Amino acid sequence: MGKGIFFTSASMLLAILITATLRHHHHHPTNSPPTHYPSNASKLLRSNGFNLMANFLHISPELLHSTPQTIFAIPDAAFANLSIPPYMIKHLLAYHISPTKLTTQDLLNKPLKTCLPTLIHHQTLSITKIANYPNWSKCNKKQVLEINNVLITHPDLFLQQSVTIHCVAGSFAWYDHRQERITLPYCKPDRVELGFIKNKEEWGRVIKFLSSYGFMSFAIGLNSVTDGIVKEYPDLDSVTIFTPPNFALMAMSSSSLLDKFMRFHMVVQRHSFKQLAGLPPGTSLLTLVRGKHVDITENSRVSLVMSINGVVITTPDLFVSKNFVVHGIARALNMDELSSMSR
Repeated sequence: MGKGIFFTSASMLLAILITATLRHHHHHPTNSPPTHYPSNASKLLRSNGFNLMANFLHISPELLHSTPQTIFAIPDAAFANLSIPPYMIKHLLAYHISPTKLTTQDLLNKPLKTCLPTLIHHQTLSITKIANYPNWSKCNKKQVLEINNVLITHPDLFLQQSVTIHCVAGSFAWYDHRQERITLPYCKPDRVELGFIKNKEEWGRVIKFLSSYGFMSFAIGLNSVTDGIVKEYPDLDSVTIFTPPNFALMAMSSSSLLDKFMRFHMVVQRHSFKQLAGLPPGTSLLTLVRGKHVDITENSRVSLVMSINGVVITTPDLFVSKNFVVHGIARALNMDELSSMSR
């Protein structure tokens, strides 16, 4: 089936299914915006490569006549890669629409891990935003916003009366081909007191685990940098660690290089393997080296192969707790760029 046929037929089906959903959720009459609103929204989406959503809005303009809402537009490529059955499209798209108007500034003003309602009852989205961490003001990416760990690539693409449209890097959910169902991430409000990682016992448990399971060198390195991390990131609330096989500590020419090495193998927030699997290739994860990211370079849900900066995750979810996740990787991440920089 050609791409044009796919987009047209899929859009028509979306219009029928989502319109029915919207009628179910919106019971009160509202003032209809001018008829050019849907056309303008479609043009903006299409000019930015979001043809599927553009076609849908063109075919179903009543979507923009509803009560306040925010639409998170999925890119064509990400939508096609899901290979989702047509009868599940309604469920997927409804999860990407919130019945509240949320501009970029509205999202930035909300706390990390705020749960946002969707058109699916009792199913919510979760906010992840780097801007929530004031200590990272020197990060080379400004006002980065993520929903369900998916980057908002085109914030406030469309703002009219009660409707906001943001374009995102990928789908907030994924399709489980084995169980033939859409998997929707669960949003749990963050009631954990900030600064939990100041508690050295949390780090100590991870260090003890690593030393007991054959990662003695990495455990020693982690122990040497814990005090500095606790002091520098008092508001850090969770961490993902990518630990390589034993490396030679003596090969590190200085304590500063060792510090950068360890921090480069740790990223902000807790990402289980399942959560990482829901992120598209190219997604950046902020490390504890200021302004430096690692990227998901391969993510195959079929072969279950995932790589970070070209290094394969060999032992996913090696250690999992409420605030930490440790993944084993095939080798150390490339340090060429970091060896010449000062932290």
